[in-house]
Amino acid sequence: MLVAGLLTMSFLIAIPTASAERNNSISWGVEYEWVNLDDDIQELTGLPYDDVITDIEESATYAGFNLEIVNAYSGISSFYVEQWDDSTVLQISDDSGTSHSVTTRVTEITLRHGMLYDAAILMEWNDSLVMSNPSIDVVLSADYETIAVMDILYTEYVTTDLLLVGSDFTASGNFGVGAGMGLFVDVAGNGETFDMDLDLSYDFAWRVNSIASEWRLKHPSNVINMMDNGNDFDWECSLAQCGGITGSYSTQSSYSVSFTGLPLDEFGLEADALDIQISDSIFDSSTFDSDSDDGLEFEIPYEFGNQQTVTIDNGGTTTEVTEVMMDPYPPGMSYMVGYSFAQAAMGSGDQTTIPEAMESAFSEWANDAGETIEFGIFVCDNGQEIPSDYVNDGDVDCADGSDEGVDESEAASELESKFMSIGGAFGESNFGKNMETFADRVEYNMEQYEDWVAQPVYVDGDYAALWSSEHSRYVGMQLIGITENGNEYSILGPETDSYNNNPPAEIHLVYLVGAAADEAEDAAEAANTIEELAPVSLHDVSAVIEALGEHAPDEMVAGSESGDGSSELSSSAVMLIAVAGGILLLVIGVIATLVLVMSRRRKPTDSYEFSGGGYAAPAEPMVNQQFDLTPEQKVAPPIESTMPSTLPPAQTPPADIKGTMQQDNEVLEWPAGTGKWWYRDQATGQWTVWQ
Repeated sequence: MLVAGLLTMSFLIAIPTASAERNNSISWGVEYEWVNLDDDIQELTGLPYDDVITDIEESATYAGFNLEIVNAYSGISSFYVEQWDDSTVLQISDDSGTSHSVTTRVTEITLRHGMLYDAAILMEWNDSLVMSNPSIDVVLSADYETIAVMDILYTEYVTTDLLLVGSDFTASGNFGVGAGMGLFVDVAGNGETFDMDLDLSYDFAWRVNSIASEWRLKHPSNVINMMDNGNDFDWECSLAQCGGITGSYSTQSSYSVSFTGLPLDEFGLEADALDIQISDSIFDSSTFDSDSDDGLEFEIPYEFGNQQTVTIDNGGTTTEVTEVMMDPYPPGMSYMVGYSFAQAAMGSGDQTTIPEAMESAFSEWANDAGETIEFGIFVCDNGQEIPSDYVNDGDVDCADGSDEGVDESEAASELESKFMSIGGAFGESNFGKNMETFADRVEYNMEQYEDWVAQPVYVDGDYAALWSSEHSRYVGMQLIGITENGNEYSILGPETDSYNNNPPAEIHLVYLVGAAADEAEDAAEAANTIEELAPVSLHDVSAVIEALGEHAPDEMVAGSESGDGSSELSSSAVMLIAVAGGILLLVIGVIATLVLVMSRRRKPTDSYEFSGGGYAAPAEPMVNQQFDLTPEQKVAPPIESTMPSTLPPAQTPPADIKGTMQQDNEVLEWPAGTGKWWYRDQATGQWTVWQ
């Protein structure tokens, strides 16, 4: 993807603030607002993501349940490069100790990225046409944010004939990612309910308080002049030539993980017994020296292509440039920046790392949880507690002998009985049939896309950094798109005389030069937090809040009052559906495991049943023709009652009225269409209301 590729490239080179700037500076930059991502993807590929999501929601409606998918996202990524010369003569020594008279060439890079994303998926189903009235509500909410703030100041030292003696580098930055997910599930049937409200969140951050390093070549390099010549070459910097990089850094790493909401109170435990709340912040600082890493050496290939004339400022100034397949920064800068940041990221080794801190915190939590919760307990008839593994093992372990000869099929806990009751309600309903209908309908709706072929605007493309021999530096970058008929367009970059500057697909990447780039850079330097880079006031989550209802996070509601951004369905919703499904399966697995291990904690009780020969859940589903149609047939909504409103609501069915047989029991909905069910007491022959 052109958009993703450009923004990824922007992150590769890192980024601190300036020394005195000069009027002869050359500036350029790139900006992108994330709210336009879906539109740009559709513009470039023709893939109708919104239609796909709409068809999925329609399939759910067709199958008899509600499915709603909404999201909102906002934020900006911006990247600016400013370069200038300082003619002040300085004296510095190379790595061999030889002194040189030099001037400086300065490159300042400013990177700002902040993005907010919120989403919700809601699923609601019930079957009121059966007496047990099963239902399920699922609400999944998700939020995500990322931030990257980096400032770099890179200073080259060159002689009067542009021999590179060395460079200095300073940087600071802040990187962070945070996410949260909430899952509310309410399942009901046969008068029983089970619900849970899970919340998971995490935040990871790495702050570079400072990095400062210097690089001195063993002997001055002619690499800048070789770039000006415009011929392909490999810059081979051997151990004897590269010299060394020395520097220091100060960093701070932090994390926070939270998980709450497991319904442990259903198992007779404290509701928060397994809640996780862990966090830590780790500071580190040290020095580094490339000589301790066996020195420096590298080989960088430079390949030169076509020449063109481009505009490099708002006043229309042009310069001739050569296309180079390389990052658009001074020769050697990427290597020095990468080496210095790698040293800071690896750390001194004197401090605990984030993975080590998290492992220790999780171990401590697991130990505490193990002491708090004891699984697998069997309660003897006399109240004595023994491990459940002792039941029916051939040895008498309860003083009263009640642990042997236990009918384990009748030893269900209250929670197991609840699940069996709810499961029975779903078993007699059309839940399975509705889900099959949904799957069939999705398949039917997706058939219209089977013959869909991506129709990208561009069938090929290219990238180039733009080297100006007039200025002896890169003065910008360029993305080229090539259409099927061979036409070449400048998708991103300065105005050029070699490519069409009016591409057939308009996307929202903005390329700035000159004063416009300077002004945007100055504004960006003041933004250092997620609130400044992706203001909540511009992040419209009203559709998400409306969908979530009472389950909307408080912080989301608090920040939504002045929002005027964008909220729309997007391709990211497809990913959210997949994540939701995975989480739901995980939660079901956790609950099932807890049910199994807790099944002997309480005293065994009788199996779930009604006294007096009353109603038991039927083995076969009740007849419901509402969804017995093929996907191609239109499904009517559930039939509403048309009985007069004057019908006495508490009337007992006449004894001579006939019901329907369900698993050897006669049942009746009375009055018809009210959802109130009765069963005939086999002992008295009278109708008894089913509670």
